[in-house]
Amino acid sequence: MMLRRSSCVAGLLLLLAGCYPQKNGAQPKPTGSPTLEVRPSVTSTPGTGCPASYIAPDPHRPAVTLVFDLSADRRTVTGHEKVRFDPDLPVHEVVFRLWPNGVSAPVGTSLTVSRITTAGAGNTLVSESLGAKPATQGTLITAPLGHTSPAGAVITADVTFTLVLPTPHFERWGSSGATAWWATGHPILAWERGHGWQRQPAVRFPSEATVSEAADTDITVTTPAGDTVLMTGSTAAPTPVAGGRLSWHATSTAARDVSVTVGHFTVRKATVAGVAVTVGIAPEVRASADELLSQTRRSIEALVRRYGPFPYPSLVVSALPGLSSGGIEYPGAIQVGPQRWDVVLPHEVAHEYFYGMVGDNQARDPWLDEAFATYSEALINSDEVDYLPALALPGPVDAAMASWGDDKDGYYGTIYSKGAAALLTARTAAGPAAFDAAMRCYVRANAWTVATPDDVARALAGLPAALAVLRKARAIP
Repeated sequence: MMLRRSSCVAGLLLLLAGCYPQKNGAQPKPTGSPTLEVRPSVTSTPGTGCPASYIAPDPHRPAVTLVFDLSADRRTVTGHEKVRFDPDLPVHEVVFRLWPNGVSAPVGTSLTVSRITTAGAGNTLVSESLGAKPATQGTLITAPLGHTSPAGAVITADVTFTLVLPTPHFERWGSSGATAWWATGHPILAWERGHGWQRQPAVRFPSEATVSEAADTDITVTTPAGDTVLMTGSTAAPTPVAGGRLSWHATSTAARDVSVTVGHFTVRKATVAGVAVTVGIAPEVRASADELLSQTRRSIEALVRRYGPFPYPSLVVSALPGLSSGGIEYPGAIQVGPQRWDVVLPHEVAHEYFYGMVGDNQARDPWLDEAFATYSEALINSDEVDYLPALALPGPVDAAMASWGDDKDGYYGTIYSKGAAALLTARTAAGPAAFDAAMRCYVRANAWTVATPDDVARALAGLPAALAVLRKARAIP
């Protein structure tokens, strides 16, 4: 994502930094891994029907194996992906999203698929632009199966691709030549259970419009010797491979996407609330690794107290060139710039709960992660009053990405700030203790799913005052 300013209401300026809208002028316990249980049918009404812990990832979730090979100049990634999944609806094709080709991505960024194989045979590839930059393969690519596969039948797909990284920008893809990073950098399986293939166009300004199921994920990254890799998942020590290179391997039992950062990082490590935390400062970034670790610790501890155990056994935070004063979230991994971590990190770490664990369709319901992360930051930093004026903005909080056109200021102000203001006002109306309990129940009941505004309404069913606030803001049905 990118760095932008937008005015929302008088006296309230937002600085968009990646996924994070930071207020202008801001300067710099339960423990252990999540407890998983058999997925029940639950009603998240406060005081009744709330799971005692996070429901388990779907046993029918996709399995994704990714192999990335970074070139010696750290500017090109060649990759192979293997996907195994059993869709819950009949299908006659396999669909992937190629988000680096979106029109808002920096010039020079591209993701090109050279082959998709299903059932042991190469498939004819059909690509669609859907908001792509010129001279790219498009943001959506389809491999027809040649037949209709029934619901529940296992489908496998092998994908070969090449990712070209741009020079540093405020984006999830970049390379300085010494440091490289990518996320959403592979073909993303575009399936949403209960809905089917998702074909929304890429948006024309910095934001996110994707949906992906939490997948059992295996990642291998091969890099030049001497590099350190900080990535999604629990990472093993590297092993030497041919050509004097290193192979790094990580796994995650439920990841919607992956982030990989490569370079000569200054690293600090600690265990925080049972979570293995690693932070790294790229050599181009002038900042303190100790301070980055301290701010990450502060955010994790506050969110564990608020919502429950951290969703992942590990978290990596990479400070990268070009990212300025903001950040971008991924499952078990965060990319940040060198500034304003006291505000950026509460927002980005909150995304590990809202987006990482409690997923959403970011094209259809973007407020379900961005507003919840902004709300969480406001509570951690006790700066709720700075967001409340945004409740007067006219737009509906539940607006889909496609409804905004080129109006990025309206999107950032409404989805981030008005959404957060609505949640903060609903909390006051219902009473903080009751609202906080309902939010914990919402997180537990919707862990590892793709949640909807209906799920929020169910979680707050026993709090009519909160429901009234959110309905007036047009956040829930």
